[in-house]
Amino acid sequence: MLVDARTGFGWLQIRSARDNRANSMRCARPFHRADNLARRPPTDWPGTACRAPTAYAARFAIVAMLLTSATLARAEWLAPLTLETAETIPSGEINLALGASYFRNRRFPPFTPAGYIQSQNLVSAPELGVRGALGDWVEIQASYEFINNDEDTVDGHHNNYGGGDARLFTKVYALRERKWIPAMGFRFGTKLPNASSSDRLGTDELDFFLQWLGSKQIGPVDVHLNLGIALLDNPGFNGSNAGGQDDLFTYVVGLVSPTLALNHAATWGIRFLAEAAGQTGSRFDNDANDVRVGTQVTHGGVTLFAGASAGLSGAAEDYGVMGGVIYAFEVERLAALFD
Repeated sequence: MLVDARTGFGWLQIRSARDNRANSMRCARPFHRADNLARRPPTDWPGTACRAPTAYAARFAIVAMLLTSATLARAEWLAPLTLETAETIPSGEINLALGASYFRNRRFPPFTPAGYIQSQNLVSAPELGVRGALGDWVEIQASYEFINNDEDTVDGHHNNYGGGDARLFTKVYALRERKWIPAMGFRFGTKLPNASSSDRLGTDELDFFLQWLGSKQIGPVDVHLNLGIALLDNPGFNGSNAGGQDDLFTYVVGLVSPTLALNHAATWGIRFLAEAAGQTGSRFDNDANDVRVGTQVTHGGVTLFAGASAGLSGAAEDYGVMGGVIYAFEVERLAALFD
């Protein structure tokens, strides 16, 4: 549903928050038109008498539109937040993400004793992510980043750059939203050991995560709640508490605004996001709480995102900034190129 309101700056269009899923804002359907043209006989092509583009030209047109124009896909990836929706991305869709982030005094990596870091500048660039839907109920997520850890510690100055730990998750959409019942799902996954713990680019240990996901639209706003556990293996930094696993309770609660159209044709949109997140119950000073705000600017299948964070307690950062781009596309559009 779209509501138009004339303002002193032109037109403002508000899209229902739930309509963000798998739909472009008043999007013309270029692929639908391209598919029709590719299937119609040459004499039926508009603006032609007897000549028609070759099959290669039609395929080229589809590729060009895949890369440059609006698709029906709309990412439900809530970057720059860590928040997850209960819903998976639409069936047959793939999301690719490229980003970067900076955190000041985050006490990274986990299990670093309090007081060990005197000053830390943590940069992750590039941050790579991919999400794909397997049907309507299952979503696979993978991410990996390269890290620069520039820090002063009680042992001196260290500045190292390299690969971080990889992450692999599965999300299951279990229950659709009802009038009084939120949409529900669960997400589980692991952090795979890959980073160099000696260079303090990660723990190089195997961790496990499990989350319950709830999502409910309240008025024009989407409300999301993620509750879970994190089982972190201990790398034994500085020889202290080596071998002791840390079991944490995790939470994230956040709000997502409806998408506001930035122009009358509604080809550009913007929405705002906010969350409070944390983990508690640590035996090794891994407790942390922070808040994060962000914005997403959308154009067809492309989503630009940016955000900022502030630590509240524990091992959380003093502050941070992050940004990047998500590209959402439908697999069938690629498959059509090879028909």
